[in-house]
Amino acid sequence: MNTTQSKAAFSKVTRGSRGQGLALTALCGAVVLLLSATAAAAAPTPAPSVTASAAAAPAATPVPSPTASAPVSGQATSSPSPAPMEQSQTAASSPSAAVPASASSVNGSDEKRAAMRQAVGPGGAQMGQLSPLVNGLTRTNVTTQGTWTPSFGVQGLDVSYYQPNVNWQQQWDMGARFAYVKASEGDYYTNPSFGAQYQGSRSVGMIRGAYHFAIPNWSAGSEQASFFVQNGGGWSADGSTLPPVLDIEFNPYAGKTINGVYMGNTCYDMSAAQLTAWVHDFGNTVRALTGRLPMIYTNTSWWKQCTGDPAGFGDYPLWIAAYPGAPSNDAGSIPASWGAYSVWQYSSTGPFAGDSNVWNGDYSSLQKFASDPAKGSFDSLSLVRDTTSAYLNVTGWSVDLSKPWVSTAVAITVTDPGNQTTGYSFLANGYRPDVDSVYGYGPAHGFGSNIQITSSGTYKVCAAAVGTNGNVDLGCKTLQASGVEPPVGSFDGLGQVRTPTSVSLRLTGWAVDRANAQSATFADAYVTDPDGQTTGYRMSAAAARPDVGTATGYGSNHGFDTLIGLNKAGTYHACVYAIGQYYNTSMGCKDIAVGANPEPKGYYDSLRIVQAPGAANLVATGWAFDPTNTGANIPVHVYVQSPDGTNVGTAFTANQPRPDLNSILGIAGDHGFSASLGIKSTGTYTACAYALSVAPLAPGNTPLGCRTIQVTNTPPTSGYLDSASVLSAAGQTSIKTTGWTYDPAVSGSSNPVHVYITYPDGTRQGYAFTANLPRADVNSAVGISGNHGYSTQVPITQRGKYTVCTYGIGIAQFSSGNSSLGCQLVTY
Repeated sequence: MNTTQSKAAFSKVTRGSRGQGLALTALCGAVVLLLSATAAAAAPTPAPSVTASAAAAPAATPVPSPTASAPVSGQATSSPSPAPMEQSQTAASSPSAAVPASASSVNGSDEKRAAMRQAVGPGGAQMGQLSPLVNGLTRTNVTTQGTWTPSFGVQGLDVSYYQPNVNWQQQWDMGARFAYVKASEGDYYTNPSFGAQYQGSRSVGMIRGAYHFAIPNWSAGSEQASFFVQNGGGWSADGSTLPPVLDIEFNPYAGKTINGVYMGNTCYDMSAAQLTAWVHDFGNTVRALTGRLPMIYTNTSWWKQCTGDPAGFGDYPLWIAAYPGAPSNDAGSIPASWGAYSVWQYSSTGPFAGDSNVWNGDYSSLQKFASDPAKGSFDSLSLVRDTTSAYLNVTGWSVDLSKPWVSTAVAITVTDPGNQTTGYSFLANGYRPDVDSVYGYGPAHGFGSNIQITSSGTYKVCAAAVGTNGNVDLGCKTLQASGVEPPVGSFDGLGQVRTPTSVSLRLTGWAVDRANAQSATFADAYVTDPDGQTTGYRMSAAAARPDVGTATGYGSNHGFDTLIGLNKAGTYHACVYAIGQYYNTSMGCKDIAVGANPEPKGYYDSLRIVQAPGAANLVATGWAFDPTNTGANIPVHVYVQSPDGTNVGTAFTANQPRPDLNSILGIAGDHGFSASLGIKSTGTYTACAYALSVAPLAPGNTPLGCRTIQVTNTPPTSGYLDSASVLSAAGQTSIKTTGWTYDPAVSGSSNPVHVYITYPDGTRQGYAFTANLPRADVNSAVGISGNHGYSTQVPITQRGKYTVCTYGIGIAQFSSGNSSLGCQLVTY
């Protein structure tokens, strides 16, 4: 804070840097320190932005994604140090580089430290608006008790010797859930009230921590860090101890000489580079001693003025001091070194004792902030491969608990079979909803990375979750990797093998997996057919090849001799690879032209119509065979186009004896066909026959030709009514008829005969019979076969004249109709 400005100038500052502290007692009764109104002034913190988000979660500079050639997902580095490998820092050349040359030598004695301790008094420099300098310049503002708190986050306070009697229970009841207590200053002062305040805050349930007031030009950062840790600045991952804090701000002793030591200007008479290096020196030492980087307490004005707002502090949590003139959720601008703040000190005038603060998050995140710096799990270590390389696959999750909302790094070290250790850094940003479900850290904390290896043997892999405030060991796993070295082999030949039923490519050669040479491996063939379609085949390389064993010393059972069936003619392109456990080796490619087999042969002899009672069929006859496989009965398909234009195909097999064909062509087997095809109407029919190939690689099926036939109605029935008479026997009177009838289209079959009788009363009744009695005379006279006679009896009771008529009924599919066989008159 600009404590050396004039009262008029300072009255314009309504919120700003942490105030300089000055509470010095007399040294030997003679030392009185006065405030200089002419000391160098620092620019006040700008007014708060009305658009700032009140409850923004703390952010930090994310770890850049490591670069590496695919498919390795992490870039190898040297063995990782305890610090995160991705951390970018402006480190000092030595721990004392940030301190003016004379500071350590002048101030390093016990006498100097004791004198300084006496000079600063029991409270030392005081932070915040309660600094005596600030209080003196703005008494009205800082003595008015504050009653407001920001409407977000978790409330807390910080105290020092100047708040000796804090009612901790009251602070808890008011809503405070965390507290920071001043532990030390420089390397000469410790807070006499530290123990009581530290334990008192914890006794009511608060999460508490310690802070150190830095005097950078007094001694080196590492020296003050060690002094701080030895006097209350330690840390443990117990969930109730906040990380240590470095309080670095306007020099509380600017322009003063104490015990002969000039205390420097507001920036401690140090350059921006010196101050930056001093802070890193302090931070790295604290991390080495406690496992965590400290949180930095500062204000924007001083940080920009004195450090130049450098990069490299994104891994340090930020505690920003800024005091609005009225209730607000806006902390104003923060140094560009950070993306967001973790804690905001918004008032030293209440409502809480000491300084009032707010944690920029919820209580759960505050608890995590007080726990392990990082957490994670090394879930698995396995071997994976692609066609050219082998990899160690490491999986798990990792989260930096100081910024769990950010995906951060995981450090992996790999010790290979040659005992060479290599470090890798991967960004743990994979999707792990299970981690988020259990811990609430968000889902983007998984890692699943591949690390290429080139030799077989035992690998030891260790993982560490990288935290801003220290790394956490996730354990180590070992894996025995075999089959990593690439295989060798030779693609010796590509030929073809033809049989009556198949055509195949023949691939020959050998392959050895050198990582496991005593066992047979595989050779994979990729064959591209004449249409450009590529198909892969796995071949066992286990055949005897004593020549290979003699030449290589890998053993004799590594040959392959494989047939691959083909279904089309043309040029084939085959490439073969020797397959290893992790690598595949190309053994080259070869081409071969494969010719087609001849098409089937055959002949379509005839097409005729065959009639049966109630049915009609077209019968196609001929023969067909496949010259490549003359012993096979091949399919014949007949397609019939009906008078209505429909076309129906029917499959048959050429499997009927044709000794004439066998004799003429000199082939064996039955190759004739007689295909019967039912028809339902008269008209013109066209039947086409095709011989189908059964041999592979035939160019197609052979058309045997087409034939046309005209189907017409057949003649009506013929016959005669020889006699009609009245027959009385055994008390029964009947009308008896005799005669004959047949259907010329199906003359070998008996057809029905219908008898119609007109009774004396004028009624007429018909009766059906079958003409199936022998009539040799008819057969001889007409020249037909079968039984075609009829003799019928129909009982009668009426007296009078009867007219009896008979009709021959047609049974052919396309019969022209029924015929009257005659009528006769009889009397009863």
